[in-house]
Amino acid sequence: MYALISCGVFQKEIERVAESLGFPFEARYLEPGLHVDFDELAEALRFELEACKCEKYDGTIVAYGQCHPKIEEIIKPYKAALIDCQNCVDAFITSRGMEEKAKGGLFFYLSPGWIECWPEIFRRLNWDREAARLQLGAFKGVVFMDTLGNADDYEQQLLEFFDFTLLPWEILPVDLSHFRSLIAKAGEELLL
Repeated sequence: MYALISCGVFQKEIERVAESLGFPFEARYLEPGLHVDFDELAEALRFELEACKCEKYDGTIVAYGQCHPKIEEIIKPYKAALIDCQNCVDAFITSRGMEEKAKGGLFFYLSPGWIECWPEIFRRLNWDREAARLQLGAFKGVVFMDTLGNADDYEQQLLEFFDFTLLPWEILPVDLSHFRSLIAKAGEELLL
């Protein structure tokens, strides 16, 4: 059995693809927003990697993007494989898909996990409404990646995000096959 250490923003999507991965794992979710403080993220990752090592899993899949400049160095001492993505956006959408969307302007992407935790992440960044609007001022709008097929359930949270940032949103249906393939590939790497 594998361990899977993941940013909490991926929790619902991991639960959705779990049975189709073809291997058993135990998921451990870290608090979303740790990427705001590299020291805190490194400490949390090392703590979980050590715990997984002590529990003698067959290996550990790390479901993070390049959220820490030394993430590969952090996981190197362990029997661990990092999913192959830059961030939580291209974990769900291929780089080609993002490039196509970028032709229409700069967009801020939200997933179900992100829309649930953005207030805490912005708090950690010390962004009030004014700071958020200033920091996100170059963005044309928000793309809500509907990874679970239930975008209507997030309408109130999207309205709150709009109220805070003044960024209009659009819905982008997202198939989880790309995300599932990233986790499966990391699992295969552990077999080598």
